[in-house]
Amino acid sequence: MSDSLEQHQPHTQSGVVTIHDACPTFSKRIFELADELERLKIKFNIALVPFFNEKQDLPRFPEFVDKIKSYKNCQIVLHGLYHEMKNGQFDNFHETTEGNAEEQIRAGLEIFHEIGIKTNVFIPPAWKLNNSSIKVLEKLGFKLAEEQEEYLLLLSHQEYKKIKLPKVLNWDSTGYPEKNIVNMARDERAFKLQIEERPQIIRIALHPRDPAEAIKDQTRMISILKDSAYEIPTYAELVPKLEN
Repeated sequence: MSDSLEQHQPHTQSGVVTIHDACPTFSKRIFELADELERLKIKFNIALVPFFNEKQDLPRFPEFVDKIKSYKNCQIVLHGLYHEMKNGQFDNFHETTEGNAEEQIRAGLEIFHEIGIKTNVFIPPAWKLNNSSIKVLEKLGFKLAEEQEEYLLLLSHQEYKKIKLPKVLNWDSTGYPEKNIVNMARDERAFKLQIEERPQIIRIALHPRDPAEAIKDQTRMISILKDSAYEIPTYAELVPKLEN
């Protein structure tokens, strides 16, 4: 891993759409979001939680898993281990030790293996990672990880690059749809600014606890991206662009 992080930008402009917090608890809303994106023929990613709340071990929910795997225009990626633990705290990949990070990430991968899913992309809950967690991701062969605060991390066995990005557009800051309504105007302003500045990558994060009305804004933003000549790739399609 290099000590000095290289600023790097891909040449093509991309809009990356990801449904977060996918787990049986939120299955109804997750499927509504994914069905709408498929109806609109929009490529997307699903950030899947292997063992939500230390209760929902995915192999015990085969119908949920089969539905998630049935989507054709999407890529499934690892979203922590529990996402939220029994005590309500998020998985901590930004203050943890290397040993603890490896234990949790390996456990998530083992659950994915059991349900027949492979991934080399990791999205930590709250988009936060420390160097110890990054070392583990490199060791385990991940190609891509994502942080909220301006950077996308491109990982390899020798070094990683930080790729400067605008902050991800995110409507869920409280965990409660009715409280998250306050984020709609904020994200509208942020999106307009990003479209004016035309960065190389704009990220849209959909959550099951977004305000119900947010999906209209989100799909409209995605349509604007497409009309503005932004490609809408999955992470697997994005990685080669970032490696150039």
